[in-house]
Amino acid sequence: MIPLRVAGLGLWSPGFADVASWREGRPDPEVVKPPCALVNARLKRGSSRFANSLGEVVEQAARAAALPVERVPTFYGSSLGEIVTMVTLLRMLYEEEGKLSPNRFKNSVHNAASGLVSIGTANTGFSTAIAGGARSFEATLLEAWAYLHDVGGAAIVTVGDDAPPPPLDRLDDHGGLAVGFALVAGGGPGPVLSEPRLAQGEVARRARVPEALRGNCAAAGLELLEAALLGRAGPVPLSPAGGPQLVADLAVVA
Repeated sequence: MIPLRVAGLGLWSPGFADVASWREGRPDPEVVKPPCALVNARLKRGSSRFANSLGEVVEQAARAAALPVERVPTFYGSSLGEIVTMVTLLRMLYEEEGKLSPNRFKNSVHNAASGLVSIGTANTGFSTAIAGGARSFEATLLEAWAYLHDVGGAAIVTVGDDAPPPPLDRLDDHGGLAVGFALVAGGGPGPVLSEPRLAQGEVARRARVPEALRGNCAAAGLELLEAALLGRAGPVPLSPAGGPQLVADLAVVA
């Protein structure tokens, strides 16, 4: 596949409003809700923190790359998707009167964030939502890579999960995290990814990943985010630790 230039980055997690705050490594306890300013308040009514976090990093990555959010293709990935909304609906069904909120129901599907941002920005271009379990970052990146290989241009990849709600937090209690990447086909000045390949064995990991985020599928994207942010050339793992490892070489082109 063709090389991709990483033209813009985005990140949101409780305590970290953006990539700059993540790089500083000092969480702000006031950061609890993503602003997702590219969608108006009326449209966001009933949307989840998860959906807003994906919209927020789309905006951050697009702004950093000077890409028009009303036209750029978007690729969304998540392992759990709208799990908080879904658990809320199940509680309404079994613990209350058995009536479901239509507003919550429309926001419970896996592509809710894609629809929210597409409608909010009047973007009628290509958009898709991927569910790849722990490998959701890798799967979503490959989907976008294949699209750009065939179509060219630019796209935004965003992957994330929110913290699982009770009682699912007994099985997995990771925190919320969303990462975003503006990718441009064909390389150019800046961080450029070569064609991905299967590595022989485990690949060295250098990104800072707090213990509370290790179970989040977006944590795999922190390797690429930090490598691009810091201009760290060399092989970058695109897969979560364990199992087959997909890597791509990052070069910093002047």
